[in-house]
Order: sequence, then structure tokens, then C-alpha cells
Amino acid sequence: MGDLPVTLALGDEAHGVTRFALEVARWTGAPVARRSVDLRPGSRVHLHVTDRVLGRSPEAAVLAVRELGAGHDLTVTLHDVPQPTDGDAFLRRVECYRAVLGAATGWVVSSHHERALVARWCHPRTSGHVVPLPVVPLSGVPLSGVPLDGAAGGPLSVGVFGFVYPGKGHAEALAAIAALPRATASGPVELRVLGAAAAGHAADLEALVRRGQALGVPVRVTGRVPEHAVAGALRDVTVPVVAHRNVSASGSQNSWIAAGRRPLVRDGVYAREMAALRPGTTSLFTDAGLAGAVAGALADPSSTWLSAGTSVGPGPAEVAAAYRGWWRRLAEEAA
Repeated sequence: MGDLPVTLALGDEAHGVTRFALEVARWTGAPVARRSVDLRPGSRVHLHVTDRVLGRSPEAAVLAVRELGAGHDLTVTLHDVPQPTDGDAFLRRVECYRAVLGAATGWVVSSHHERALVARWCHPRTSGHVVPLPVVPLSGVPLSGVPLDGAAGGPLSVGVFGFVYPGKGHAEALAAIAALPRATASGPVELRVLGAAAAGHAADLEALVRRGQALGVPVRVTGRVPEHAVAGALRDVTVPVVAHRNVSASGSQNSWIAAGRRPLVRDGVYAREMAALRPGTTSLFTDAGLAGAVAGALADPSSTWLSAGTSVGPGPAEVAAAYRGWWRRLAEEAA
């Protein structure tokens, strides 16, 4: 569509940000370029930003974005926004995102929580726009009214979906299983790791397996789950858990919901925002309450499935309409 900016989708499609950029472009009908050299000078360009996709360092990402902003009318969607829990990289990432905002004429984030983080730490010139991450239907899986079929055989399990890295929640889920009362558990419970180690974190995955052995908790690692197998893998888990600590938007949480599940989700600002946006799609727990929440879910597996009629929007159509409307307003304001 000629009235939409070109989506510049940099990086490997296996990366969630690049994959999401391509999905939004498909939903909106926006043209796509995979290399900046393919862009026409002075054209309208939309970029989905995380420093880890744009360069080997935050400083390299700054150089790439400044070059784009100098030659094009640039808008951005910010992902993985900086927050103090980033540790030593926080200040460098803040400077990177400030430079991105300085090069762009408009910006989007996926939650009000993220917009508040950007406002606090990056001091943008404009207020930004919020378009929540959608729940994307999985092939053959209804979004609500899922039959309470429970796990499809095999041992009882607590599952965490996504790449393995410190703070993702695997260690907390493992500790919760280890804390289950042996006498009341209805059988052995394994930690099911639905994903591979993130780049540079193979040792963390190995340590997780060793910790499970020390605690007497089986740890089953599936590795990366192919797209065609995601629905089955998420529906096969007894208790789905979303426990990552450094979260500002969560695609894995939405994947559980798309599979018809109602995951246990660590309480926090973003978690409460999504619970209000999609009532009845998550069960919140505190850090001290995870073991009790897992025990309760094992005792009542129906609590981990969506009830019939639960609304899970917005979906792709609503997200596409939000982006098209935002781009149109920016173009009208610039005319």
C-alpha cells in the first residue's frame, strides 16, 4: 500500500523482534525491505527496534539508526526498553534508545508500562503510542472454550516457554516444584523447558539441569519448538508458568493464551496491565506464592485453561488497524 511506510525488518527471522516486524507488515499490508540499502532515499520507513538486532553493541545500534534517520522519515516500535534491572548495560542502553527517539518522528511501544519506562529514562520529545502485542491464533486451536482435556499423557509438568537465560523464571519454577509436598502431589512433577538456551547462555541451561538433579526434580529440555508444534507443546503442559523478572512486554505469555491456556504469571506492573486488558486469561502470583499457586493448579488443572467465551483481544486485525491509523495521523500532521 502506497500510503504506508516501508517496514525495515533487520536481523534473523528466528529473533522475536524481527519476526514480529514481518508479521505487522503482513497484517497491515505494508511493504518490506530486509536491507537498508534497498530503501529509496527520503522514503517513509518503520523500524522495530531492539539494540541487540541493530548492532553488536548499543553504540553500534546508535550509528545504524542515526544513519537511517538522516536519510528517511523514520518511525519506530521500541522493544526490550531499558530498565534498571538491565544491570551494567542499563545506562548504555538508555543512551541508545534516546538516540533512536531523537532520530524518529514517532514511536510505538507494546504497553503503557513500557511507555512509562521510556518517559522516565529516555526523555522523548513526544508522548508515543501504545499498541498491545496481539494474541495470534494458533492453527486448529480455538481461542476460548477450550475443552478441559488436561495434559496429553506423560508426567505432570510445570512448563516455561521461550529462550533460557537468567531471570526468565526457570529457576523459580524449579524451586516451586521442589517445594511441593511430596505426600499430596499426585505424582512426580517435571520442569518442562520449552525452548533452547539463548545465545551465550548454554552454561545456564546446563546448570539448571544439574540443579534439578540435586533437588530430585526431572528437567526435560525440548529445545526450540518448531512453529507447527507450538500449540501441541503448550497444551501438553500441566501447569503453564510465566515468571520472568525483567519484563515490559511478553510474547510468550500471549502464546500460552493463544493455545487456550490460562498461565500462572508473576505479578508486576505489566502483568496487571495485561490482566486488565484481557480479564480471565492469567492467574497472578507473587514470588513467595509460586509454590502454592503451582500446587493449586495441579490440584485443579481446569484453572489453567481458558473458560468458554473469554475475550483475548486485541488480535492481529486490531493491531493492524491501530498501526495504519497511527501512520495515517502522523502523515497528516506532517503534511
